[in-house]
Amino acid sequence: MEHIGVYYRISTDKQDFQSQKLAIETWIEALPQDKQPKSIRVFEDEGYSGKTEKRPGLQSLLKTALEGKIDTIIVYKLDRFSRQASTAIRMILNLDAAGVAFISVSQPVLNLGHENPFRRTMIAAFAEIAEIERETIVARVQAGLAAARKKGVVLGRPKKITPECRSDVLQLRGQGLSCRKIASETGLSLGSVSQILRSDQHGSLSSPEEQKNPTDDLSSLAEIVASPEDLSGRATES
Repeated sequence: MEHIGVYYRISTDKQDFQSQKLAIETWIEALPQDKQPKSIRVFEDEGYSGKTEKRPGLQSLLKTALEGKIDTIIVYKLDRFSRQASTAIRMILNLDAAGVAFISVSQPVLNLGHENPFRRTMIAAFAEIAEIERETIVARVQAGLAAARKKGVVLGRPKKITPECRSDVLQLRGQGLSCRKIASETGLSLGSVSQILRSDQHGSLSSPEEQKNPTDDLSSLAEIVASPEDLSGRATES
């Protein structure tokens, strides 16, 4: 951990960065002298929801990381990085593939630093969770199509894109699938998939309740891969 990127996010004007900054600065100062970073870059987003990736500070952070200018990303808590567990997992896996570690200073189970001997095990668990989620979405869509065929429904471009269709497409897109692959997996036309993604870019998303899936509970996500020692450690955190 030589070159780190620190990311801070607040979503309302009633919040401030001070508590996050104090926690991260204290964590860094507590590192042994030979583990102190050589450089620190700071990235901030103020007034942005953690449910969207369209944050200038986040995009700048990811660009810097993928360019190899930092080797570790540090946040106060995972929900500062993303409030969507599936999105957080995807970004962490992409960063890992680029050789960039991820550390949440207030959540020991999410210390995925290069020095952590259990890092590879946790990354593998995240990858498995992401694959299970994708397979679940695809299976649900295919089951729905099969049921429709049995009822004699003529499949094709839907006259109306339902909230369920929109949610499935956005989640598969979040897994990194192309438009053609999403169309193939869901049975929707390429035009319908493109229409949903365009509406997402303009903020026409379905409600949070319609998009919610089991892995979107961030606390449950941490507990999935946490050891008993990690969980007992979290109980003492503020």
